[in-house]
Amino acid sequence: MPSAGGLRYRACGTGPPALFVHGLPTSGRLWDFVVERLEPSFTCVVVDLPGFGAAPWPARFRGVPLDPDRLAAALDEIRAALELPVWSVVGHDAGAVIAVHYAAAFPRRLRRLALLSPPIFPDLVPPLLFRLLRLPVAGDLLAPLAALALRKGGLQSMLGRHDAAARAVLADFTHPFRGFAGSRRLLRAVRWGEPAEVLARTAALLPGIAAPTLVLHGRRDGIIPASFATRAAAALPAGRAVLFDSGHFLPLDAPLEVCGALAPFLQTLQADVTL
Repeated sequence: MPSAGGLRYRACGTGPPALFVHGLPTSGRLWDFVVERLEPSFTCVVVDLPGFGAAPWPARFRGVPLDPDRLAAALDEIRAALELPVWSVVGHDAGAVIAVHYAAAFPRRLRRLALLSPPIFPDLVPPLLFRLLRLPVAGDLLAPLAALALRKGGLQSMLGRHDAAARAVLADFTHPFRGFAGSRRLLRAVRWGEPAEVLARTAALLPGIAAPTLVLHGRRDGIIPASFATRAAAALPAGRAVLFDSGHFLPLDAPLEVCGALAPFLQTLQADVTL
């Protein structure tokens, strides 16, 4: 996979470009079932964030919190490397947080914004496991067991599909968390910032984002309340929310519904592009 801005990415398909940003603790393969349906009509750019999927923990990020503003700047280096004047950005979970910061930092490079299962308000209650891992000492002791639990079915239990293709994607999610080094990587991922402070900054950006924005959420999401989608859409000047009968991992559990909403939304009209 090529890299830019310290991130790994792959590009496929043809047509209007769209960047796909995964959340935590997943990888770019989160988008496999979406991209395979969109690539005949769109240029799909899929990123692996530092420490996930095929991406190592790059030296430029070592010891530095993975702040969404820093990652937004790294994503724009991918856009520049691909020589794309503008693109759309689609983010899931923590990837939606990064997408919001990208939209605020690079408004002239953004056509459309899509936020899936967005945890973008400071009153979010992180999952219990994440809260425990953030504890000093206790979190360090728990990390090897937590990493093992993720690999042995923790993520699988949150999916609505259990076929071989989904299992292959899950194996990619959990591969970075193998062994002692993997448990340390998991700790870095969940301790990268203070959630309430980061999400307060994110929520404050919403009213200033002028790009048309589609917010997709699952009514049965057990991690992020569905009310976050309607709140986000109401805070965005050009926001619209669509709810599906699905759980948290929309790109895996409901790819047909996601593509049915994304494809017409992301389709470029020449009149939309202004530099």
